Amino acid sequence: MNTSSVSAVEQSLTRNSRRSHVLSDPSSALSALSDGDSRRILAACDEAPRTAQECAELCDVPLSTVYRKLDLLTEASLLDERLRVQTATHHPREFATNFDTLSFSFDDAGVSLAFRQVATDGGEDGAEGRSR
Repeated sequence: MNTSSVSAVEQSLTRNSRRSHVLSDPSSALSALSDGDSRRILAACDEAPRTAQECAELCDVPLSTVYRKLDLLTEASLLDERLRVQTATHHPREFATNFDTLSFSFDDAGVSLAFRQVATDGGEDGAEGRSR
C-alpha cells in the first residue's frame, strides 16, 4: 500500500482490558496484525483468555502455527501470557488481549499507533507511537 495515496485509514480493536500496558513498537504490531491467522487468534483471545489448544480449535489453525502466532502477538505487546491455575498439576499458559482500544492511522507521515488501556486501579492510561 502506497502511503502517499492514502489520506487516512483507521482500524480499531476494542475490548475491556485488565491492566495497563504500553505498546513499544508500532511496526511489530502492524506486522503481527498483517496475518489473517494472527488476527483470528487475537479475536479469540479478546473474547476470553485462551490456551494455545483452545486457539487452534476455535480458529481452525494447526497448533504449531498457533504457537508461532502467539509468540508474535506477545512480542508485539498485543497479548499477555499467564498461567491458568487449575486443580490438576498441569497449569497451561493462557493468552488474553491487554488493551481497550487500539487504532492505527496511515498517512504521508507514516504509521501512527494510538491506544487506550484501562489500568487495574480503574484509571485509564494511553500513549501514541509513530513508525515510518
